[in-house]
Amino acid sequence: MKTIIKYFIIFIVFIVAFVATLYITSLIPSSWLQKNVQESSEVLLKESNRKKVYIKTKKMTFQFDNFTDALMINTAYSIDSTTPLYSAFTAKKNYIPGKTKTIVQDSVSELKSASKYNGYHNEVGELYDVAHNDIEESFEYARYWHGYLIFLRPLLTVFNITTIRIILITIFVALGMWLLYLLYKKLSPFIAMFFFVGLVGVEYLYIGISLQGASIFLILMIASIYILIRHEKIKSIGITFFIIGMLTNFFDFLTVPILTYGVPLIIYFLLQQKNQRLSFKESTIIFIKTGISWILGYAGTWLAKWILMDLIYDRNLLEVALRTSKISFSRSRKKIFI
Repeated sequence: MKTIIKYFIIFIVFIVAFVATLYITSLIPSSWLQKNVQESSEVLLKESNRKKVYIKTKKMTFQFDNFTDALMINTAYSIDSTTPLYSAFTAKKNYIPGKTKTIVQDSVSELKSASKYNGYHNEVGELYDVAHNDIEESFEYARYWHGYLIFLRPLLTVFNITTIRIILITIFVALGMWLLYLLYKKLSPFIAMFFFVGLVGVEYLYIGISLQGASIFLILMIASIYILIRHEKIKSIGITFFIIGMLTNFFDFLTVPILTYGVPLIIYFLLQQKNQRLSFKESTIIFIKTGISWILGYAGTWLAKWILMDLIYDRNLLEVALRTSKISFSRSRKKIFI
């Protein structure tokens, strides 16, 4: 019973922190972001919705998702500081106070683009339009927390997307070096080399180019480093993964969230095996305990957003989100059997 109460208290504290940080950063007037949002829209417009980068070492061209990055910047810019909590919760794109004529609420269907694009999804074009005050239709994306806004909005007051990418790449390099050093020191040179090869394989240094992918890898790296440093002092590994799951849902824009569970878990297993040889039963218990904790943190945080939206703004988002999930699941099953 004490454990359940502890999980509940942690959950409430983090949900309050999520709401508070979104509220505070939404107080920043969008006019402070305008210059850098305009510059960012021009950069993305030149690169198009799918940025292509040729990697010489692999003799391959990689495609990056400017589509979602533009949507994230659009959402950050569309926050109305006169209604900070409402704006943060509804997460509109294309919103221009006094200019917007139509606001489409979040629904079961996928997020749409303005009718001027004739059904074509053009997030980069929409970002350019909203940055230059040339769009009248706004769309909500309230089903997600959009936690990235607590960093992206302040950053956009000072930097455009080019500089933000440089900052992210620098952070990833520092985190990568720190992680490899800790793996070398706490485990073995072989394991450090193994992880290094893995990071190179996923083009780790290019992750900073993508705003969408950055959140997951930042959580993954920081969680892994935390476990390496605090391994012997962690009292409850279940609570640790519960918090990781919560942070993943808050910040991620539905990319590859399971990475924040898998990689830290591998590191935790390696540390446990070094200190004592785990039996099959002990390994299974760790796997189940951390897995359930991560899922509870991840799913509970998502559910909390839908419930808060319904309670505060009477949007019936919980039903909408569940119907959307059901439709997405049905489509996935059809793809499997086709």
